[in-house]
Amino acid sequence: MVTLTAKLTIKAGKEQEFEETMKRVVPEVRKEPGNRAYVMCRSKDNPRVFLFYEEYVDQAAFDEHRKHLGQLGVNLAALLDGAPVLEFYDKIAS
Repeated sequence: MVTLTAKLTIKAGKEQEFEETMKRVVPEVRKEPGNRAYVMCRSKDNPRVFLFYEEYVDQAAFDEHRKHLGQLGVNLAALLDGAPVLEFYDKIAS
């Protein structure tokens, strides 16, 4: 199992575009065969910061997810203000 959080800071003025895009993308990611969770949250303190909680059955499924985002037309480079902060976790209980 691959479990991670991805914290993304979006460029000023692009928050709404990012949110609308990702609201369409989240259900498509959830259909990926190896996906077990894909939850999008927005910071209450900073509307430019979004957090994703993600789970995949294995590394191969996570790698396929990254390819799939590109196929869905998500151009993160145009929206991000800096690199995403990824943190990987060992799942202990659910």
